[in-house]
Amino acid sequence: MRRISYFFILLGISVCLMVTAGCSKKKHFISDKNYRTQVHEDYLNRTQLAEGRSQALFAGMDTLGVREREAMEFLYAYMPYSDLADYDFAYFLKQVRYAFKAQQEMAWGKEVPEDIFRHFVLPYRVNNENLDTARMYMYEVLKERVKGLTMEEAALEVNHWCHEHVAYRGADARTSAPLATMKTSLGRCGEESTFAVAALRSVGIPARQCYTPRWAHCDDNHAWVEVWVYNPETKAGEWKFLGACEPDPKLNMGWFAEPSSRCMMVHTKAFGRYHGDEEVVKGTAMYSELNLLSHYAPVCKAVVTVTDESGKPKSGAQVRFKLYNYAEYYTLATIKSDEQGKACLTTGLGDLLVWASDGERFGYAKMDTRANKELTIKLDHQVGEEYVENLDIVPPAPSCELTKATDEEQAANGKRIEYEDSVRGAYVATFWCNRERSEWGVKANANITEEQMAEIMRRCEGNYEEIAQFLNRHTEKTDFPLYSYLKSYSDKDMRDITADVLEAHITEPAASSQLSAAVYEKGLLPARVSNEMVRGWRKGLGEAMEREGVKTVNQLIAWVKENVKVDDTGNYYNCPISPMGVYELRHSDAHSRDIFFVAACRSMGIPSYMDNATDQIFVAPDGEWTEVSFAEGGKAEKESDGQSSLTVKLSSNQPIADPQYWKHYTIERYEDGDFVSLDYEDDERVATFPYTLTLKPGYYCLSTGNRDEKGSVRSRLEFFELREGEAKEMEVMIRNLTEGAGDEVVTIDNGFEVIGGMATIEDYAGEKGFIFVSLGDYREPSKHLVKELIEKREQLERWGGMIYLLAPEGVPAMSWDIPGADVAIWRKSLDDPLEKMLVKELGISEPVVYPVVALVKGDGRVTFHSNGYKIGVVEQMLRQL
Repeated sequence: MRRISYFFILLGISVCLMVTAGCSKKKHFISDKNYRTQVHEDYLNRTQLAEGRSQALFAGMDTLGVREREAMEFLYAYMPYSDLADYDFAYFLKQVRYAFKAQQEMAWGKEVPEDIFRHFVLPYRVNNENLDTARMYMYEVLKERVKGLTMEEAALEVNHWCHEHVAYRGADARTSAPLATMKTSLGRCGEESTFAVAALRSVGIPARQCYTPRWAHCDDNHAWVEVWVYNPETKAGEWKFLGACEPDPKLNMGWFAEPSSRCMMVHTKAFGRYHGDEEVVKGTAMYSELNLLSHYAPVCKAVVTVTDESGKPKSGAQVRFKLYNYAEYYTLATIKSDEQGKACLTTGLGDLLVWASDGERFGYAKMDTRANKELTIKLDHQVGEEYVENLDIVPPAPSCELTKATDEEQAANGKRIEYEDSVRGAYVATFWCNRERSEWGVKANANITEEQMAEIMRRCEGNYEEIAQFLNRHTEKTDFPLYSYLKSYSDKDMRDITADVLEAHITEPAASSQLSAAVYEKGLLPARVSNEMVRGWRKGLGEAMEREGVKTVNQLIAWVKENVKVDDTGNYYNCPISPMGVYELRHSDAHSRDIFFVAACRSMGIPSYMDNATDQIFVAPDGEWTEVSFAEGGKAEKESDGQSSLTVKLSSNQPIADPQYWKHYTIERYEDGDFVSLDYEDDERVATFPYTLTLKPGYYCLSTGNRDEKGSVRSRLEFFELREGEAKEMEVMIRNLTEGAGDEVVTIDNGFEVIGGMATIEDYAGEKGFIFVSLGDYREPSKHLVKELIEKREQLERWGGMIYLLAPEGVPAMSWDIPGADVAIWRKSLDDPLEKMLVKELGISEPVVYPVVALVKGDGRVTFHSNGYKIGVVEQMLRQL
């Protein structure tokens, strides 16, 4: 009755407010009456869904004016479950007021169309980041800095500010909040672009994060930013791109411009019901996924017709357009076939694997969109078939006219970048890990060694004050395993967690809980469950379970099934809901539900963990691990019950000596008509061959791939069934690259001028030859290359040749400890005679922006070379050493 009554009270207030607003002359936030009515209806539906948090979310709505109320209704109507669950009315109202403040005070505010502002300025969320108060902070910092600038100049200026505070570094998949990224001064591309979009929106510049979910020509992905800028001359606006935290002299410039011309998909999300001009890949009542590929690459419309075994068109089939990357076929888009059995997608000019299924049968085929824009797939396969499929995948060719800047513009921009690097460097120098021990402000601790203390300080970086505050609370000797506890957190956790959250998860030590140390440290000590932001849920969730009368695993399973409604569409940004948020909202995606279950177990003192490779949940109420399933008829079973084992061996005479999971092969399980990769990245269970995994019975695929220096892949798919209780063996078999594949051998002149005379190739090559490396302008592509060189240190040392290394001035190459660096040449890029000769002979355009790698023999033959953004270049080169 309380839920029904509250809904009708809200409905009555809403009707009164709408009548009042209609009679007044106050300006609407949403001018289109039909759209406004739709938003209001969607908002009312959300008030019912979030009734469990009604006081926190909606209690202040009747105090707002027309514009603020409509903006708040728009946000509430379409925000993902994570935000309904974990934030409150005051947070969202402040977001609305600062968005309006920027709209009113920025010179370009009046030029931004209503719908562009609504979808690309007002939304507080960029992607799956944790939320914070970045909009308010950034507005106050940036408002004077952009005063007097045009909208385009302001966008460039904001990006320079972003670069002052954040630079690139690879990290785990959890996306830090913008201010947390700023605190540590480094972030992966997804965090850089989230940071930049937040900054741009804070001053009223429409911005959106753009993703190529997977590159076609190499492994990995990338995110950047598009901004909407108004042109006073044409009196119109347009979307232009920039590299987040990587400022260029102009918009529509960036190191990724050429690689993005080889993409098969670039997309972004638009918050709410969106009616723009872009192609919608996925449209829902809460958001739209937009296809932006035509902004960057040549495109075509791929048309797929799905038929049943008899050749009759099959409607309602799920058609997945897949791209090879990270040893799997990643789904770029899923489209349901229409009444004629057709599904269409705008994509690039390259190879895709198109996969179709109707829930019972499946079919697939390679599609080369350069040659054929139409494809027919017959659903002629069924689960359980065992066979091998070989596919050769060729990516699109680069085709991009790059925006140019004058030498003067480049020079001026370079000076600014150098200054911004120094600003950021000065800030990083203040981190305690970069100071003497006496300056750390951390007391001597009886629970950890000085070496362990140094490791902790290194991991926390800019978050040192929070970590120090926590450590200084626990200096006296205790049985609690303090070091093991801190080790259970990821590096990113250590960079953004608070002292109070760390304190909230202190538990009774293993001896007191009568658990083995192994069970305790795996299932009770950690606060982290999966990829969520760690919050201080342990005490509050334990009290909540006590109020609910939940004391055992079986009671908790029953309570979750009865009280938590699972909906995998409502939390569409895939930012995990906090355990307390799941409890209060009672709506969740399956992954957040599972995190909640593990957290609830731990809050009751029951060891539990999630296997993040397989998404299985385990509990150990009696000290032995038992699996828990929420599937229909699911029950708690001992880990060994109903399980099968897969022993994975390495086939002899492989072209890759030490295949790595995700890089060269994956194991995939068939689920709901598609194969889903098991996530064993950096997992000790698959570190060395042979190894044995305990898996659920089912239909599986072992996928392997070998990519050449041009980006083409020789792929192998082996489909097999793993029966209940079966112990099966499989071999990782990687196909050889085609004989003669790769670039033709180029021979360069033996002699060239150097300072003080002449030099010869033999001077550098000796008997082994040498590796030439130019880091170009040292942005993200070059940083990936340096990381690969460091990772392959052991192989390079065995080879024993010299590395001729070039980089821009100021890059600390000598600290990288790359083999051969003690004899490497270190000069300013573009001034080097060998580089000039190689660039000319290899046909590389100047200036050298992207990294260049070449393997040069003593007689001048270049037997391997690479230019541009590519992942895995060093490994490809090492195959020839």
